[in-house]
Amino acid sequence: MRAGPIRQILGSDIARWIQKTAEERLTNRAEACAINAINYLVRAEKIAGISTNVSFFCATHATEEAVASFVSACKAAGYDDAKEINLHDHKHKAAVSTFAQLISRHAHEVGLHIAHKPDQNILVARVPTDAGVQYGPLGMYLFSFNEDPENLSDTNAFLSLSNLFNNPEQMHSHIRERSGFRDHALYATDQGVNQLSERSLALLLQDHAFLTLGLVWAAIDVGQHERREPFLLQVLGAINRVTSGFKSKAASASSLAKVAGPQPG
Repeated sequence: MRAGPIRQILGSDIARWIQKTAEERLTNRAEACAINAINYLVRAEKIAGISTNVSFFCATHATEEAVASFVSACKAAGYDDAKEINLHDHKHKAAVSTFAQLISRHAHEVGLHIAHKPDQNILVARVPTDAGVQYGPLGMYLFSFNEDPENLSDTNAFLSLSNLFNNPEQMHSHIRERSGFRDHALYATDQGVNQLSERSLALLLQDHAFLTLGLVWAAIDVGQHERREPFLLQVLGAINRVTSGFKSKAASASSLAKVAGPQPG
């Protein structure tokens, strides 16, 4: 029997390293969410033959848990900008996963290649540069949205995402739709149930598997930083600029209470 897309990905040396290292190095919520994310990837593939919609739900939930692992690791490492990301708000988590997808696409476009080096038990990167191909341990220090890698400004990171859309409203609409996957995957509407084809599901499972593993790797890498990593500060700052366009439920309720004024008791 041919292995499905997720099983093939999770069986690679890189994915095995990420899974094992997450259990060894992550702690508390970051560790629990990382393990749960991988478990939901496995469930997504197991149930694919029974229900494509429930399988998709499991895959997207895996990505959300990977987001929670990454953000929790950032908070534990003292990145203040991560504290602004509300893990109870699906829109905030969708903004993080959208940014992760953008970074993954950039890495692919520049020709980044990753391999596992078993003698040192690390992941290594091959990066094409103007000075030739460079090799070294995989880490966020390799990346920057700014010409000066030490520049902490989040402007270019924010523009890199927002330029994918015609305007801020379209960007926020995309993230809202992404955050509402439960509605699309599980709930029926006047038009019936949105059924995914097996081919579409296979592609989506593959995308979510790579995205989930990338986010878990990022959570692991955060714990290895000896200083606040400029690239991560660029990204977290940009994510907060995106999510500032959404009003939280708590803020909305607070505003409503102020308008209503004190109630008779």
